[in-house]
Amino acid sequence: MAQKPKTVGTSNTQSYLEESDLQFLRHLRFVPRVRIEGAYIGKHQSPLRGQSQEFTDYRDYSPGDEIRRIDWKVYGRTDRHIIKLSEQETVLTCYLMLDSSASMAFGGRSYEDYFGAEDVSKFDYAGRLAAALAFLIVQQGDKVGLTLFDAQVRCHLPAGGTFAHLHRLLAMLQSNRAGRKTHLIEALRQAYALLPRRGVLILISDLLDDPEDLFEALDMYRHRNFEIILFHVMHQHELELPQLTSINFIDAESGERLTSIPADIRKTYDQELNGFLEQVRTIAASRRMDYELMSTAIGPYAALEQYLGRRSQRWGC
Repeated sequence: MAQKPKTVGTSNTQSYLEESDLQFLRHLRFVPRVRIEGAYIGKHQSPLRGQSQEFTDYRDYSPGDEIRRIDWKVYGRTDRHIIKLSEQETVLTCYLMLDSSASMAFGGRSYEDYFGAEDVSKFDYAGRLAAALAFLIVQQGDKVGLTLFDAQVRCHLPAGGTFAHLHRLLAMLQSNRAGRKTHLIEALRQAYALLPRRGVLILISDLLDDPEDLFEALDMYRHRNFEIILFHVMHQHELELPQLTSINFIDAESGERLTSIPADIRKTYDQELNGFLEQVRTIAASRRMDYELMSTAIGPYAALEQYLGRRSQRWGC
């Protein structure tokens, strides 16, 4: 039987986001693709109309807002673009689910003799991506939660929107360690009961599980009208085998070993990998889920910036 996940307490320890990282991230913005529902006043439109279209409040204009909603009288007095609120708006709730299984530990320091000292593991890459997303969401006044999992949910931090909450989330990431086998489907089923309000589910994983079973589990969230985003994190040498004369392939989760010469298997490996990636991409598109393949060859913040730029163009956010 799966153990009940623990709820993480407070901590002031964090080292994922340095000041230079924050300077880069501050100009980025994450917005939902679809209207959301909730009980808090924020800057995202809700499908629940207020009982009156009368004036309720002001807020600063944000990219994506309708220009006709700017109060030009206020602009004339203050030289600021201000939106006049006349309908119910809500706070966005994002739920980050971070794969912390053994397979995510591939790369990084343990492999620096082969890949160099600058190599980054999938685990560290995914953690920094989660930290960046959490910062963006809290910075814009929304709420974010975090769930860590391997074969099951290991830790869960409910959604919050304060910077104190962000520090707790970053501390949770900092103390996280790669665990055991992956069981994406079971983790998604366990997490389902931990997410009380619909919002945006962001899954960060190498997705090493059966695609059909994975999307069947994700359908639970889709039927509750969650927006679903898949960040598929792959090591650069998983996407393209390294130029080595011989390799010992070791399954991080089972310990099974296989020695091979990359040149001999490269063509077959590429075919199998491309078939897997195309299957995941196609199923995600058919369900209107955002799918983003991320290689450790490109830094997580730069990759996130590229994704948000494409997302803005695609959905008009």
